[in-house]
Amino acid sequence: MIRFLRRLFIASISVIAFTNFVNAQVKTPPELYAEIDGYVAAKTREISGTGKRVTPARRESLNDEKKELAGKYAAELGSRAGLAKTDFYYLGWLYSTAGEDAKTVDAMKRFLAEFPADTKGDMIQSGRAILLVAAARRKLMKDAESAYQLWKTGYPLVKMQQPALQDHLALGHYKAGDFESAAKHAQEAFDLLKEFPAKTLRDKRDREQIYMNLTEVLAMSYKKQKNSEKALSVLAEARVESFALPSAELYRKVMTFVEGSGFSEKKLMQKVNSIASADPAPEMKFVEWIGEDQRAIGEFRGHIVLLDFWATWCGPCIATFPRLRNWHKKYADKNFKLIGVTQYYGVQEGKKMTNLQELDYLKEFKQKHKLPYDFALIPFGEAPMKYGINAYPTTVLLDRNGVVRYIGIGSGLEESENLEEMIEKVLAEDSNLALNP
Repeated sequence: MIRFLRRLFIASISVIAFTNFVNAQVKTPPELYAEIDGYVAAKTREISGTGKRVTPARRESLNDEKKELAGKYAAELGSRAGLAKTDFYYLGWLYSTAGEDAKTVDAMKRFLAEFPADTKGDMIQSGRAILLVAAARRKLMKDAESAYQLWKTGYPLVKMQQPALQDHLALGHYKAGDFESAAKHAQEAFDLLKEFPAKTLRDKRDREQIYMNLTEVLAMSYKKQKNSEKALSVLAEARVESFALPSAELYRKVMTFVEGSGFSEKKLMQKVNSIASADPAPEMKFVEWIGEDQRAIGEFRGHIVLLDFWATWCGPCIATFPRLRNWHKKYADKNFKLIGVTQYYGVQEGKKMTNLQELDYLKEFKQKHKLPYDFALIPFGEAPMKYGINAYPTTVLLDRNGVVRYIGIGSGLEESENLEEMIEKVLAEDSNLALNP
């Protein structure tokens, strides 16, 4: 009997020890959140520590890994017994990161139900925002609107987050067929963006994406309501904003919509003119010049500058060369400066090249095509980040103050005519308006 009790005691101690060991391995909800939240940054540091560069493709792969791991952690956390209060917030956040909207809605509703409606705090406001986004994606607009109203009257209220939240609401309503509510939220967000000028390049690129979303939803919602005049006004205003950011991508979104909707670009240009009083265009880092001493964009103040973003492998770019040569000659005595902007690609005509080899290739390319204007080379990623450019050819027209007055995309005849018309207009403006010519 004593021997049996001794064995039972030892077995009990072993079970307790094993249970403590297992519990020590189980991460708390905040620990799961912290690991997923910092996953990409941690992995990036690991890769960089080995001397390797984290390419955009590798970063995208890391985000996929993060999403998959979040799904596993959410499933494990959701299976635990005794979850309460903030546990449901972390569960909902994990589901949201994993892209599981239905489960996100359920978890966040359970989290928020644990607290009175007037509860304040960052976590409460974050939970409402996450619930809103997931519910809008599921077209559960009653839940989305309820979360929005509580967020809007909650504290702390980060007003700068409101346009993005209303962007989700507008899209959800549009997909649900409620075009009036879609237009209401999209218009409020569209107007609210003007109160928060983008200051950094990252802010500008984030603003670019929200504007693109809102422009499409708002214009389509007005068209569904048979209000083409308002739709055109939205497009015209977004076009002006594409110059102010500047963003060739937003401009392309607007003009694609214009073409697909049957609106006239001429009418659009007449609706709202470009912002001649906006901030100067951002500087670019020029790593090399061909035909010009090293200069910055700001040093061309007092000149009308046409930046032509192009690549040697781009057929439509080459098709624009005759008109560019003509403009260079036509406006040579009118303080007009044409600059061809490209970059090192490390390969030309299927052959790998060093920077020096590619530089020689570009010089020969310039001579071959008889291009009399100067070339400027920029680092990889500079054009998308500074000017929102993701397609070639793209032209950006700067006035004497360095302000973007027009963006052109493609090599079409109508685009060429519109650009030349704008060049003539800006050249005709009073040169005394220039700042520090």
